Amino acid sequence: MNRPERAAVGRAGYSVSLWGQWIFLCVGAFALLNPAIGQGVQPSQDELKALGGYSDKEVIAEPPGRDEKDVLESPLVDPVVDLPFQIRDATTTSRLMVDTQEVIEATTIVVPPGQRGIGVTDVVTYTLDRNLKLEAARQDPLIAATRIDVEKSIFDPNAFATFSVSKQNRPVAGFFGGGISSVTGNTEVTRVWNSYRGLGSAQADPGLGVTQKFTSGMEATLKVENNRSDTSVDFFQPFAQEYNTDISLDVVQPLLRGYGPCVNLANVRIAYNNRMISDEGLRQSVLNTIAASHTAYWELVFSRVTLAIAQQSLGLAADLLRENRIRYRYGDLVIVEVYEADAGVRAREQEVIQAQNSYDNSMDRIRQLVNAQDAVQDWQIPLVPTDPAIYHAVNIDEDASLELAYEKNPQIRQAQLAIDNAKEGKVIAYDAFRPRLDLFAGVSETGLGETNGESYDNLFSGDYTSWRVGVNYSVPLKRRRERANIQAAKYEMEQAQVLYNDVRQGVLYNHREAVRTIKSLARQVTASESRVVAEGNRLEKQKISYEQGVTTSHDLLEVQEDYAQAQVQKIRAVVDYYLALIELERIRGTLLDTLGFEIVPMVRAN
Repeated sequence: MNRPERAAVGRAGYSVSLWGQWIFLCVGAFALLNPAIGQGVQPSQDELKALGGYSDKEVIAEPPGRDEKDVLESPLVDPVVDLPFQIRDATTTSRLMVDTQEVIEATTIVVPPGQRGIGVTDVVTYTLDRNLKLEAARQDPLIAATRIDVEKSIFDPNAFATFSVSKQNRPVAGFFGGGISSVTGNTEVTRVWNSYRGLGSAQADPGLGVTQKFTSGMEATLKVENNRSDTSVDFFQPFAQEYNTDISLDVVQPLLRGYGPCVNLANVRIAYNNRMISDEGLRQSVLNTIAASHTAYWELVFSRVTLAIAQQSLGLAADLLRENRIRYRYGDLVIVEVYEADAGVRAREQEVIQAQNSYDNSMDRIRQLVNAQDAVQDWQIPLVPTDPAIYHAVNIDEDASLELAYEKNPQIRQAQLAIDNAKEGKVIAYDAFRPRLDLFAGVSETGLGETNGESYDNLFSGDYTSWRVGVNYSVPLKRRRERANIQAAKYEMEQAQVLYNDVRQGVLYNHREAVRTIKSLARQVTASESRVVAEGNRLEKQKISYEQGVTTSHDLLEVQEDYAQAQVQKIRAVVDYYLALIELERIRGTLLDTLGFEIVPMVRAN
C-alpha cells in the first residue's frame, strides 16, 4: 500500500470513528429521554445474586434515614471480598487515597499506638550488639590469639627437679675383698645398709635447675646437684660417707640451623599474622552484618510502602466495582463490566495479601538480626520504620574510591597477610636445609665434704672449677625432606601471590559494578519519578474517558495497575539506590568508618 492509499485509509478510519461517537451520543440521549429503554436493561434476579446475592427490592436506591449499619450492609459495598476498609462512596475512596499516599510519600513517620518505631541506626546498633552470628565470629580472633602465647612459650624458662636412687655392686680385690679375688661389689644406698659381702655404698641424687631458650637460638641451663654417698664393707659399717654439691651452667648456641631471631621468631610472626587475619575476618563479618541490617531495614521500608500501594490499588478497584454496580443497576453498563471490576478487586486483594506477608517477613528478618527473643514483647509488636526512603544524590570520585578500597578492603588485607605467612614459611624451610653446627660451653663448681656445710664451703671457695667447650655438627646426607619443604614453600608463595592478585582484581570489578549501579539507579530514580507523574495524569484522564463511556473497565484497571507498578518501581529504585551505596561502602571496607564504629587491630610482632 502506497502513501496516498494509507492516508486515504487513515481518513476513512477517522471518519468512521467520528460517526461511531455520534451514534453513541444519539443512542445515549434517546435512552435518557425514553425511560422504557433503561427499564429494559434492568438486571435479572440471577444476575443480582451473582453480583452480591441481593433481591430486586434490595437494589433500590438507599432510602433516607438509614443508619450506618444499613449503609455498610448496602449493595454499594462488596459483600464477598473482606477488605481492610469500607468503600461506600467517593468520600471513602478519597480518604483511603489520602491515607495511603501519606505512607507512600511520607517524609516524617508517625508511629501508631501499639507499634514500635525503629530507625536504620537502631537496627544497626542492636545488630552489632546482639547478633548471634556476629557474637560467634568475635571468638575467632580470641582463639587465634592463643596461638601467639603457644609460640612464645618456647622462650619461657623451664624449671626441673630430679631425684634418683641407685645401687651399684662392683667387685673388690685385696684387703677389703677378704683374700678372695672377686667376692662381692660396691653397694650405694640412701642410708647405711647391712651389707656383709664386699664393698657397698648407697647414693641419692637430688637436682634442681632451670633452662631457657632465647630468640638468638641459644639454650642455657643452670643446674644444682647434691648427693650423699655411703660406702660400706663387710666389717666396716659404714666405711666412708661423703656429700657432693655441684653448680653448673651449660650453654648451646646454634651457628647455622636455628641461628638468629629471624628464624626463631618466624612461628611467632605467623601466629600474629593469623591473629590479624582473624581480625580482618571479623571486620568482614561485621561489614557483611551491617550491610545485611541495612538491607533488612530498607526492605522493611519497601514492603511497608508496597503494602500501602497495594491497598490503594485495591481501594481504586473496589471503588470501580461500586460505580459499575450502580451504573449497571441503572442500565449504563453491561454485566461484563461488573464482572471485570469484580475480578480486578479479587486480583488486587491477592496482591494485598502478598504484600502483607512480605511486610511480616521483613519484620521477622529484623527480629532475627537483632536476636529479638519471643520474651522481648516490644520487639514482637508490629515494627514501623521511622526513616523514610528519600532520595539524595551522592557524587562519587571513582578513582579515589578505588584507591581507598585497595587500602581498606579486608579481603585484600587478608591476602597480603597470607603472602607474609608464605614468606615466613620459606624462611623456616631454608633454615631447616642448613647443617646443624652448635657451639657448646659449660662451667661448674664442685664442693665435697663429710658434711653438707663442709661441701658448701668447698663449693664457693673457687678451688674446684671445671669447664668444657666444643662444637656439634650433624647433617642429613640426602636431605630429601628439606629440599621438598623448600619447594613446597616456593609453591605456597606463588599461590599466595596469585590469590592476592585475584582478590585485588575482584575488588576492582566489584567496585566498578557498584559505582555503575549507583549511577544507573540515580537515573532510574529520576525516570521513575517522572513515570509516576505521567501515570497519575494518565489515570485521571482514563477515569474521565471511562465515565464518558469511551473506555472499558478493563482499560481502567490496566491503567490503575500501571500506576501502582510505577509507584512500586519508584520506591524500589530509591531503596536499591540506598543499598547500592551501602554495598559500595562494604566493598571499600569503609562502612564501619562511615557509621563511626572501629575495630582495634592487633599490634604486629617485632
